[in-house]
Order: sequence, then structure tokens, then C-alpha cells
Amino acid sequence: MKYFRPITINDYFTISKDVGQQDFTLFAGGTDLIPRYERGHKLPETIIDLKKLPNIAGIKKVGDNIEIGAGTTIEELKNKDLIKTHFNALFQSTTDFGSVQIRNRATIGGNICNASPAGDTLPALYAFNAKLILRNKNGDRTVPIDEFILGPGKTAIKNGEILQAVIIPLSNSKSIFYKLGLREAMAISVVNFAIIYEQTLLTIGLGAVAPTIIKLTGLEKYNIDQILEEVDNAISPIDDIRATAHYRRKALQNMLRFELSKIIKT
Repeated sequence: MKYFRPITINDYFTISKDVGQQDFTLFAGGTDLIPRYERGHKLPETIIDLKKLPNIAGIKKVGDNIEIGAGTTIEELKNKDLIKTHFNALFQSTTDFGSVQIRNRATIGGNICNASPAGDTLPALYAFNAKLILRNKNGDRTVPIDEFILGPGKTAIKNGEILQAVIIPLSNSKSIFYKLGLREAMAISVVNFAIIYEQTLLTIGLGAVAPTIIKLTGLEKYNIDQILEEVDNAISPIDDIRATAHYRRKALQNMLRFELSKIIKT
């Protein structure tokens, strides 16, 4: 196995070009790569470690947006008042994210590029209309997150590109995140969801119930039965080692009804 650790973005583009079409993996926190290897999966031929790249981490306000560097750790997100103030659902997703050790290694970019339907930050990022800045040697391109994630483990990133940052429009809407796992902590989601709500309308991002995150918009806040019907029609859960499709469907309906009932009272 070959290992590279570029210290400038130009170094990265040179290395990725030299590596070419080989089997290589971009390494940020390694919280998914190492467990995968321990479960018997083959390690990639080449690893490119991104940790030393400049300007790839950090959270800042840019105009009417928040810009989050792809290398920002989940723990940094959890501890940033700017995130809790404007994106409570995203903040809540970080509090349920693994252990302290994992949160200090795992990055938001890794959680996105891993493209797991159960990714904890993804429902909130979808619901808040996040966009991704993808950088290549010729410049940048911006892609909505729901166009970037194509399926489990599949993204629209091109050879030689790197996820530079996540852009989220500033929001004053209220929001919540809910995660159901097989145990209280350090568990992959059986179902998860983010709800953003205003005066009469709300948006829901649903995780672990379809090949990608499901986003429903323009839902009427006070019509819970109609919301649950739309949700049930939109999802396509599967049976796996964590739960059956039937259980996921039923659990999602029950937890959504419970959380929506609380929202309506506020």
C-alpha cells in the first residue's frame, strides 16, 4: 500500500494525477476506513491523507451563508455556537455522533463522501439546502448535496476532485434532529430525520429509509396525517442486520408523529 500526505493543494493535484486510475482512497479521519479493514475488506492500493492540507477545516460566516471546511471535525461542529444558533438540527446530529474519540477524528466531508443513507449529518444538510464546493486543478464547481450523493457509497465527485467546503444558507428557522439506534450511543441509525419548521410549513430530511436521503418540502405544519402519508409514500426501506423494512417504516411513523405533535404545540 502507498501512502501520500500532501501539504498543499497543488501537491494533492499532482499526486492524484500521478496515481491516476489506481484504486486510491482519500483519508480524512479514517473512522470508516479502519473498521472496514478490520471487518475483512481489502485496503486500497493508495491512500492520500488530507489532514495537512491548508484551509480545509474551519467554520465561518461568508455573507448570508455559513461555510464549513470539509476537514472540519464533528466535534468542532458540536462546539461551534454559530451552528447551534442557526442550524440546531445539524448541531443535534453531532451530539449523537459516535464517541468523543470518533467525533474528534471524523469529518463532515467524510460523512458526506461516505454517502451512507444512515449518515447522521445528512438529513439536516439536505433539509437546510446545503451545497458543496468541489475543487479541481482548473477551479471550483458548486453542487447541491442532493445531486452529489447518488446512492449508497456513490457520489458525483470526479477523478482528481476534492470536496473543499460545505455552504449552508443562514437560517433562523427552528429545527430538530432525531436518531433511533439499537442502543443509546455509538450506534448506526436505524432511522433518523431532521425537521425544519416555520410558521405554517416545514421541511423534513429522512435517513436510513431509502438509497439516499429523502427530502420533503412545503409540508403543512398542522396536518400530521397528511405528512405521515407523504413520508410513507416517499420511503423505500430495506431489511438489514439492524432492522427490517417493516420496523423502519413503523418506527419512523411513530417517532415523526411524536415529534410533530411537540412542534405543533410550540
